Amino acid sequence: MYPQMRVLIVDDEQDVAWVIEEFLRMEGYEVYSTTSPIIALEMIKKQKYHIILSDILMPKMNGIEFLVQVKKYDALTQVIMMTGHSTMNYTMQCLEAGANDYVLKPFKNLSQVLELIKISEEKLKRWWDNMRSNL
Repeated sequence: MYPQMRVLIVDDEQDVAWVIEEFLRMEGYEVYSTTSPIIALEMIKKQKYHIILSDILMPKMNGIEFLVQVKKYDALTQVIMMTGHSTMNYTMQCLEAGANDYVLKPFKNLSQVLELIKISEEKLKRWWDNMRSNL
């Protein structure tokens, strides 16, 4: 009925990406990760990712620039921004660029991340159901 949710994690801190990746994989998600937003954009062009977790502060391309590119490519992709350096300015920039959610690092626990993933998953399922009923 619904496809398996494919999640992409983009964080220049490889240890952070790996921990989230392993946790979500154990929860049944198909998960990929990269430390480079530039590589992530290439990955997105080759394969559909339903949910993306992206850090904000990364070298070469920040997470907000990455978010803008993702939304241009596929507006339905759910993008959850992560940062350890939260400011009102970052929050507003992320929301204005189309972020679906925002979470602070370090996480209280990985269940917090899972909860945001599940909210995004439910939103996608509602949209898919709505699109099917309008066909």
